Amino acid sequence: MNHALATILAQDEGGSIFGLLIILIPMGAILYLAVVPQRKARQRQADMLRRLEVGDEVVTNGGIVGVITHAEDELYHLEVDDDVVIRIAKSAIARNTAEPDPAAKPASRSRKAAAEAADEDGSDGDDR
Repeated sequence: MNHALATILAQDEGGSIFGLLIILIPMGAILYLAVVPQRKARQRQADMLRRLEVGDEVVTNGGIVGVITHAEDELYHLEVDDDVVIRIAKSAIARNTAEPDPAAKPASRSRKAAAEAADEDGSDGDDR
């Protein structure tokens, strides 16, 4: 394998374009696979931020859960407890709790079944 690759790369200037393509195509594919998902994630985040309204429950990047009570240009006021309001940057909102989290993976059926069985038994699964 290494000998064949070395032979292709060591061809003289008059050689085929195959040697150049064997390097450029994988590099282009890697670049494409790295850029496109990031662009889609940024677009989903921007769409979610545009749809936020007063009264929506959100989670911040730091894990704080609160309800939007007031919206300014680039700030939101979140009520995180009774009469406790914090101001955060609009870009610090990670997600709206009313929408499903696209990063969360659904639990496997065996975990769901075990949790349901534990709920029916009234036990927490700890046999001490």
